[in-house]
Amino acid sequence: MIEKTEFRRLILAANRTSIKRLEMRNKLILVCILLLMALAIYLIYLISKEAQEEKFRDQHVVVGYTYRQALQRQMHANAVASDGVKWSKATRSQIARYLRPEPYYQHSEQKYQFLNLRKPQGISAGKLDELLKGKGILEGQGDAFREAARQSDLNEIYLISHAQLETGKGASELAKGLKVNDKGQLDPDGKTYYNFFGVGAFDHDAVAEGAKYAQQQGWDTPEKAIKGGAQFIAREYLSRDNQYTLYSMRFNPVDPGRHQYATDVMWAHHNARQMAKYYHKLGLEGKFFTRHYYKK
Repeated sequence: MIEKTEFRRLILAANRTSIKRLEMRNKLILVCILLLMALAIYLIYLISKEAQEEKFRDQHVVVGYTYRQALQRQMHANAVASDGVKWSKATRSQIARYLRPEPYYQHSEQKYQFLNLRKPQGISAGKLDELLKGKGILEGQGDAFREAARQSDLNEIYLISHAQLETGKGASELAKGLKVNDKGQLDPDGKTYYNFFGVGAFDHDAVAEGAKYAQQQGWDTPEKAIKGGAQFIAREYLSRDNQYTLYSMRFNPVDPGRHQYATDVMWAHHNARQMAKYYHKLGLEGKFFTRHYYKK
């Protein structure tokens, strides 16, 4: 009887040992599977990151116009220049100075004329608010700029710099809001609309035209004006294959004198300077540049 009991005990002990070994083996298999899955996910991430960086790598683009041909076409594109007091038609020498890109490629500030603007920087709303302090109606709109950049896939530092340039640091009439009636006319009894990027603000009557465009788009809050303006810029310029830098937005080297964002000959120059200051303030450095070269 004792021998049978001992035998059963040994059998049970052996079974328990087998079960423990099986459980241990299963745990090891599970750990190996999880490690392989983690490795696969990491490899996918690396491949995706590499593909993303390939998309935004530095690019050198040779266009189909010589510099002289491009300059001649820009002479007929209604470029203007300011002496700090008034605007006047830009001279040939003024256009030539800012059209030639090579002197600015390695410049500490002006290199930002050639930064690819189609990539959000992932900067927090709080950090963006630091850039907007003392900027009139733009102050405190860091979250709106962050969301606008995310939704439209564009650089938020650029977006803030552009808005500040267009609005005179948030103090222009279009920025502070203008009352417009249902017919798109300025009217003290109308509803207030905002325009932070000069969209539709044609030179012959910039304020009235810009306010009318804002009314047509329903930009009746600063947040709507920021997000709507970003969508316009992304759709009409940055989504194009060769117009996603400040320089190409202003001078459109693949088709000089046509479809250009601004008439101010120094528009890209001013924006680049402001962007450089903000990158420095945030302790960041711009990546991925596209430089256009006129054919020889």
